[in-house]
Amino acid sequence: MTHACVLDTHAWIILMQDPDRLPTRARRFLQGGMTLHVPGTCLREVAWLWHSGHIAPADAGMSAERWMRMALADPCELAPVSPAIAVCAAALGDEGFHRDPSDRLIYATARVMDVPLITGDTAIRAFEKGLPRKAKRLAVWA
Repeated sequence: MTHACVLDTHAWIILMQDPDRLPTRARRFLQGGMTLHVPGTCLREVAWLWHSGHIAPADAGMSAERWMRMALADPCELAPVSPAIAVCAAALGDEGFHRDPSDRLIYATARVMDVPLITGDTAIRAFEKGLPRKAKRLAVWA
């Protein structure tokens, strides 16, 4: 049984704001007290989404920084970019991964940690469909 996973930005936001919106498979997968790793690039994405009005907190007085600090409480844990993650993210282009640098860092975090990735990102799922038959798939969503 896996005791950890990586959350992409979208999954992290949904989990923190409205976990019932997660697909059934993802919700079932997250049950059981595992560590939920949040890649550092997700902080930048949340800050941008907050600033541009794409995230509306339930508490109008909540700041983006306070939300992120609260959302990184146990069982969530920040996964900073390591040299191995940076190199893996850069090399993903050689495998046909799309150009989005945040998605590359998120996927590379899961790959380097060798844990599942909770994501609904269609580009990531399309990338995995194109992997060789015996290659390890990381994405969990539907």
